[in-house]
Amino acid sequence: MTPAIVHPAVPGLQPWAKSLLLLVACPLAAASIRLLSATELGFVIAALAIFLFVPATRRIATGLLGRGAAGPSPWLASLLGAALVPFVLGSDGYWFFVLSLTMIFAMMALGLNIQLGEIGVVNLGFAGLFALAAYASTLLTIQGVPFWLAMLGATALCWVTGALLGLCSLRTTGDYFALVTLGFGLIVYQLVVNLRGLTRGSDGITNIPAITVFGHSAKSPLNIGGLVLPPQANGYYLCLAVLAVLVFVALRFRHSWIGRTWGAVRQDAVGVSCFGVNVPVFRVLTIAFGSAFAGPAGSLFAHLIGFISPDDFTLLQSIEVLAIVILGGMGNIGGILVGSAILMIMPEKLRALGDYRLMIYGAMLVVLLIYRPKGLFPDPRRIFDKA
Repeated sequence: MTPAIVHPAVPGLQPWAKSLLLLVACPLAAASIRLLSATELGFVIAALAIFLFVPATRRIATGLLGRGAAGPSPWLASLLGAALVPFVLGSDGYWFFVLSLTMIFAMMALGLNIQLGEIGVVNLGFAGLFALAAYASTLLTIQGVPFWLAMLGATALCWVTGALLGLCSLRTTGDYFALVTLGFGLIVYQLVVNLRGLTRGSDGITNIPAITVFGHSAKSPLNIGGLVLPPQANGYYLCLAVLAVLVFVALRFRHSWIGRTWGAVRQDAVGVSCFGVNVPVFRVLTIAFGSAFAGPAGSLFAHLIGFISPDDFTLLQSIEVLAIVILGGMGNIGGILVGSAILMIMPEKLRALGDYRLMIYGAMLVVLLIYRPKGLFPDPRRIFDKA
């Protein structure tokens, strides 16, 4: 078994200074992106700057924040900073929608990261889990079930489905497991298309009930201290709250004995089994746990948009989630959040370029993966691993 590499703690700023820095980082980043992305050319320049200077910014961040410092303060400061972003965006409903969609895909990326980043399992069927959650939550709320119970039901369904998927593929590993999950995603897509009596087929389901919190509908404007924000701000705060809970859960598991076992299974499953760990069962439970993250994502997606159809759950969505994990850095939760922001915002801003949009988008990703094969922010535990 490869010995674990322990990084020495690098002294940085005081805890209060770290929290203050992260508190103002999110609103400043939102204002900067909004300013630079006023034109498509400005957004391309900003994206290129991110790709070119990520190594330098990573070293600067390590010097300022330090390495190896534990504690919830940086994450809490980041959460408060993200909560202040709507005050920067004002009445721009478009940006609220894009950021909400970004957080929904970040939720799925967190789940895939548990499977791919922690135990090395490639899941190409996450769009199928996403579809199950969206349709399950929609059908339950149409029958009068409250949204929060419907979301819990969708999460449980994704957990059970992930467990069954893991059980049915116990004898497969590596690329063969990826093919099994690819087939699963395609099967779910065909079921959604052909079960017209339940899913309404290609026509989709319209007029999905809006989310209601303490009597306030997500379709109503949000009033915060006299500042009236567009209805899309409700979705932003709901997604932010759910994402914060999922990040907390992922961090707690990662820093527990379960997270340490994940890393050991990824590096040497045979060696771990010699210490009494039932690797097949542990693998199935990990796949189920990661799949459960698609539950809240699918529920929020369906109820915030108000319309779902099979075209929302194709193989492309699975590839996008996989690209977020690889781009941000497998195993690095903070990097995945950054990767989701880049991959979800960039295509929207390049849409005005027409046919050149995908070419520029693809070229940026190719260049990035050539010079940063481990992602923008690789997991410190993987820095010295062989590529």
